[in-house]
Amino acid sequence: MKELSVKGKLPWRLGATSYVIPGSVLENVQLLAGKVDNIQILYFESATESHLEHVVEVPVLRELALAHHLTYTVHLPSDIRLGAADPQVRQNGLDEILRIMESLAELEPLCYDLHLHKEEMGEPQWLEYLDLSLASLAKQLAEERSRVAVENIEYPFARIWPLVRDHGFSACLDLGHVLRYQHDWEKTMALLPWARHIHYHSCNDGEDHHAIADAHEAYTASLGNALHDVGFKGVVTLEMYDITRLDTSLHTLAGAWQAFMEE
Repeated sequence: MKELSVKGKLPWRLGATSYVIPGSVLENVQLLAGKVDNIQILYFESATESHLEHVVEVPVLRELALAHHLTYTVHLPSDIRLGAADPQVRQNGLDEILRIMESLAELEPLCYDLHLHKEEMGEPQWLEYLDLSLASLAKQLAEERSRVAVENIEYPFARIWPLVRDHGFSACLDLGHVLRYQHDWEKTMALLPWARHIHYHSCNDGEDHHAIADAHEAYTASLGNALHDVGFKGVVTLEMYDITRLDTSLHTLAGAWQAFMEE
């Protein structure tokens, strides 16, 4: 399959994750620097919970960004629980977000993606705890809070969107999750004006993070048109963890979004 370059040609930035081959963040960035505009640095676990050291060589990544016209986004650890009943667990999550943001500040990430997990409790109580956590985070971040983009996950995003918006955070719209959990595509597209980051990947037999292929032509066309119509200038990340799936997706989008590409 002949590789069609999309880097620097779309009105929005097209990105990949920092894990498409086994190896370090740096090795993945070196591989991807000529393929995409943005790389999403992945934090799978909080520092206190991780069994492996998560090394992010910030000065070197900064040099690569300058040399290859790269930007970065960050996926915050998925074990952060800002809606937990235990106030210490919530505080640990807030501390981890602030720690990561401080440690990566030199890279000037465009956004930090955050999961707000549903806790096993009544929804009003869970929303109250989320409200407390988001209010505290917003206060500490001040104008920087818009860089935190809350991601839709397995439950309908409408449950938390009013809190997210009221506290001044942005949206990270994961379209693979929309497909996997059969949420409303059009209602999700309506949130594009508040989105800093889009995750795009396909779903196969209930498993997401598969390649975007021709079978998703209707969704890909709908996404491209919606991004164009709102003048989206953020990042669309192909959120998959395999270089073959990524290359397939880049090839598909290079054809599907030809009308939006700039020479």
